[in-house]
Amino acid sequence: MNRIFKILLLPLAVICIASQFASAQDDAPGELQTLADLYSACKYEEVLRLSQSLHDSARLSKEQNLQRLKYTVAAYKDFGYRREADSVARLFYEKDPFYNVNAHKDDPQPFKDVIGNYYTMPKFSVWMAVSKNFATPILDTVRSIVDTLPKDPDYKIDGVTVQIGMEFRPVKVLSFSIAPSYAAYELERTIGRTSRATFHYNESFRTLALPLIVEAGLFVGRERWVPSVYAGAQLKYIVRCKYNAYTEAEGSYTEVPDMKDGYQFKNRLNYSILGGARINLNLHRTTLFADFGMACDLRHFNAPGKKFDNRELIYQNLYVPDVFRLLDVSVKIGVKVNLLYKTIARHHYGYDN
Repeated sequence: MNRIFKILLLPLAVICIASQFASAQDDAPGELQTLADLYSACKYEEVLRLSQSLHDSARLSKEQNLQRLKYTVAAYKDFGYRREADSVARLFYEKDPFYNVNAHKDDPQPFKDVIGNYYTMPKFSVWMAVSKNFATPILDTVRSIVDTLPKDPDYKIDGVTVQIGMEFRPVKVLSFSIAPSYAAYELERTIGRTSRATFHYNESFRTLALPLIVEAGLFVGRERWVPSVYAGAQLKYIVRCKYNAYTEAEGSYTEVPDMKDGYQFKNRLNYSILGGARINLNLHRTTLFADFGMACDLRHFNAPGKKFDNRELIYQNLYVPDVFRLLDVSVKIGVKVNLLYKTIARHHYGYDN
């Protein structure tokens, strides 16, 4: 019987709690108006007491709580309690890192004076980007066996890269990123062997890269558009490489052979230096960006010590792989989400100033 009684009382208890919560929310606008009236009457002690009471007992929305904090900062400032005013101002920025003084003309002036001594910046962000890549070989050695035309081979190398990055920003103008990436490239090499025959060598290769990037932004105030430059280095690893080779002669049918594995003839582990310029569009917690970048490999793409290891290419196609390094140009677009913000004092401002 006692158990049934408790079950029947449960809905009533829920209704009472909900009613109290709704009542507390309904009372909040009136209490906030009282807070504003007390501040206008220069009754700062009563402002601080009522603010603490609202914090302890009222169920305030985010906007209502920010309004409470504004008058709390202003009252502390007018009282001469600078340390307390600064502490509450930092708390205000934690709850609203995008506050703009110029957009809130009705806010108390002492609050604006205190809050203007600080600014916020994203401390930790994650981002994702895709890029179109156009690579050029920096030729070192081209070996000719039967090619009779006095010209270098023609290369066409392009690809697509997907990146996921993590960014840490210790100071406003400088950030550090680590951005693992996966890239898919297609390489086409052609050279005229005679006036009527052309040799084709094609590769399809995939790479994993781990770049470390330092980015410097040009900030003046709180711009929506922020240009930046970046530089860094990366490790690259070829995870797959397939190739085919054939000679195409005019007036005759040419059968294109199937692709075969060729990663064993590469420097699978490579490293690059990189750099570029970027434009960022800041939209509160989201940043859209586009950049133009370059990366140059420091090791040769084809391993020079294995230049004669592929006997099929040498004896059937009369071709020894070229020795070159890749210069990769990329055009990138991406989106960044700022997860954690930091409040920073301007011009070494602090409690002791």
